[in-house]
Amino acid sequence: MKPFNYLANAVRAPEIVAILVRWGFEDLLLQLDTPQFLLKNLVRKKVAHLTAYERLRNACEELGPIFVKFGQILSTRPDRLPEPLLMELKKLRNDVECQPFERIKPVALKELGREIEEVFADFDSTPVAAGSLGQVYRAKLLSTGEEVAVKIQRADIHKTISADMEIIGWFARQLHVRVEELRPYNLPSLLREAEKRLEEELNYNNEADNAEIFIALNTEQPRVFAPKVYRELTSRRLLVTEWVDGIAPDAVTLKRDEAEQIARLGGESVFHQIVGTGFFHADPHSGNMLITADQRICFIDWGQAGQITLQMRYHLADLFAAITSRDADKVIRVAEQMAMDNRRIDRRRLEKDITYLLNKHRRFGPSGTKIGTVGLELLYLLGMNGIEVLPDYALLSKSILCVEETARILDPNFDIQKVARPYLEKLSKERWSFGSIQRQTIYPMLRMMKSMQKIPENVQRILRRIEDEELQINFHHTGTENMEDTFNSSMNRLTIGIILGSLLIGSSLVITTGVKPLLWGYPAIGIVGFLGSGLLGLYIVLSTLRKHH
Repeated sequence: MKPFNYLANAVRAPEIVAILVRWGFEDLLLQLDTPQFLLKNLVRKKVAHLTAYERLRNACEELGPIFVKFGQILSTRPDRLPEPLLMELKKLRNDVECQPFERIKPVALKELGREIEEVFADFDSTPVAAGSLGQVYRAKLLSTGEEVAVKIQRADIHKTISADMEIIGWFARQLHVRVEELRPYNLPSLLREAEKRLEEELNYNNEADNAEIFIALNTEQPRVFAPKVYRELTSRRLLVTEWVDGIAPDAVTLKRDEAEQIARLGGESVFHQIVGTGFFHADPHSGNMLITADQRICFIDWGQAGQITLQMRYHLADLFAAITSRDADKVIRVAEQMAMDNRRIDRRRLEKDITYLLNKHRRFGPSGTKIGTVGLELLYLLGMNGIEVLPDYALLSKSILCVEETARILDPNFDIQKVARPYLEKLSKERWSFGSIQRQTIYPMLRMMKSMQKIPENVQRILRRIEDEELQINFHHTGTENMEDTFNSSMNRLTIGIILGSLLIGSSLVITTGVKPLLWGYPAIGIVGFLGSGLLGLYIVLSTLRKHH
């Protein structure tokens, strides 16, 4: 990540600092290496009635679409961030001002490779939806007359993301180095992962792939579908899918029995995705679902999708059983199997924390805690105690929570345990069938025996490399994240100092020669050199004083 450049961000940086101060983060900014001139004459709102997490959400919404998208991505990391913060970040919604079609049209022309009229018989230039990364338009294909949804990426979005992410990166590094309370969250690492996810969402081919995978795997539920993708018209910055007429669950009007049926259908679909196929929509909130006139469910916006293997599904079933039976010891044993490494943990402390969590949420279902909420809190406890699980588990917890919330909009008595139980029982039967046991025992033993046969050969190869003096040991230094900025700053000052000294010496030599033109009786070149040296010297002194202050 490149060092922060105040000159390149001369407009955006003061704007971001001003918004953070308005929402009560002045004390935090004072702990960072924030230049004093950015903190002067700023007005702070009266936000004492809001929690720090609520203030952070409001600040993200005011900071703009990239910060909103960044917050939405962070909301999928319950293993690294506390559950109350995730609940606030989940509330972030894209309420973005539409870009004029004149600005976004060149993107469409470039991606289509031809004029819009050559592809679409009718194209409504007024967007039906606007997000932080793109806008959706309604159109009609010229070739078939089918109505389609055309999603076009915003103009100059990469430039905007680059500028904002540079500033977010600077804040993340400063917070990690200077605020000890935030160090366990490893914000720079979170930022790198978020940037990777953002890059994936910027490529609409990934969204098209996810929708097509879901369509291929979801043959058992005809009443649940994803929009058909027109591959020949889809590219990195343009996505064309079938147009689906439908209403979001929080706006639809249904009879009580119809609403209950749709809620159950949505829950069954998500568990079929998770347990049955292992490929699931990672963000099935109300804004990403449509209910059609014939009471089918359409999942839209496939930018985020998760995938878990068969073994991960077995772990999920064990974890679900351990949570519902409030068995803290079993939760830890399953979590250790889910972990990406076998780091030592304080089992006594972790068991105490998990027991408290399970006792706090003693009731599940309509009148109790959402299973998804417990999952988010549990993943955070595991992460803070050294058990790092795969990010797909975090997406899975978020998916379950989203479907619980959406289903309860339609049916307040929706109980996700009743929906999940048949799928988990089916998974358990498959797990302990003869064929499954054979795959889990005999085949691994055969692979282990083959690996043991290769041990002498591998040892011989290592010894040969030692003998030929080709063996290398790589070291990775940690705790030096801020060294690059310090080194660059020191080198800049040293360079200016060398230039200053050269100007003083050169000007001293010139001013004694009497070379014309003259200024106040002395050579003008020498006078200019002295003035330049004085200004550079003053800059170094002020910069040093401000830095140490």
